[in-house]
Amino acid sequence: MIRSLSLSAEVTLALHNLNSEGTEGNQQQTRMVHVIDPAGKRHSVNAISGDMFKHIYVQHLTAILTHMGEPLSAGAAAGSSDRITVDIPFKNSIKGRTTAEVQNQMLERCAVTDIAGTLFTEGITVPRKSCAEFGWVVGIPERVQTEQYFHVKYEADRRKIASQTPRGEGTIAGAQTIFHRPANSGVYALISHLELSRIGVNDVTRKPAISSEARLSRQRAAVQALLATLIKPAGAQCNTQTPHILACCGVIATSKSYLPAPMLSPLSGSYGEEIRSIAETLNRLVPDAIEARPFECLATGAALLERIAEKVGIE
Repeated sequence: MIRSLSLSAEVTLALHNLNSEGTEGNQQQTRMVHVIDPAGKRHSVNAISGDMFKHIYVQHLTAILTHMGEPLSAGAAAGSSDRITVDIPFKNSIKGRTTAEVQNQMLERCAVTDIAGTLFTEGITVPRKSCAEFGWVVGIPERVQTEQYFHVKYEADRRKIASQTPRGEGTIAGAQTIFHRPANSGVYALISHLELSRIGVNDVTRKPAISSEARLSRQRAAVQALLATLIKPAGAQCNTQTPHILACCGVIATSKSYLPAPMLSPLSGSYGEEIRSIAETLNRLVPDAIEARPFECLATGAALLERIAEKVGIE
């Protein structure tokens, strides 16, 4: 049975603006981070926060769990990041309950809370650690580019406005909003980890809080949502700057034992070889526990994740 899954991938995106810092005046600021390469050299590169990719993942996860008929809290169904913690029926049902009992209610009532986690702090503090983890999606140094582009908000009655205003004030600059927006293109390092064995399991008692069938359904949904995230990264500015997905390659590693599925950032040029070498080492400790599956294109990666989703829960 697959207990954990790790994804280390290089994703090539063109002309996207999935995650910006904010706006100064009429100019949107690109999100930049500093990274140190394996040689110790510092680089400033465009990046997409792990929060954004987790948000994208949860959007897909919610749709998949709904289709599967898994229970969702009203907060999760509405897309709230607070999930079950804003539900009045849940709050009323846990008065006087212990931490373990409260978390049991979380897992039973909301599949999104089970997989994506939350923190309840009213009267009693009960954390549910996420079973899905994402790092920053970081541009690989010297393989990313950011440019600022001029935009103007369309005004259908611009000519009418120009005729009704003093000379010179009805120009594009005077009557329409001008702004500058970044567009980012390049190869990005993506890392993600799914703790499939924790899905449906109470973090306090270490015992399942839901049936085996429900756990299996949610585990498959967690893998399918990762697949959907690679195919459709539906983040910010997608109404006019949906990313051009050009390529995706990397390694999907799985573990059937207590040892974690190995993961290494594609910021390292040798990440693929190292992951396979680590898998061989771990398999000497626990035979046949780790499998590292390389893929050279998005279609192959999608097929691998689909097959893994079908094998989840199979001994």
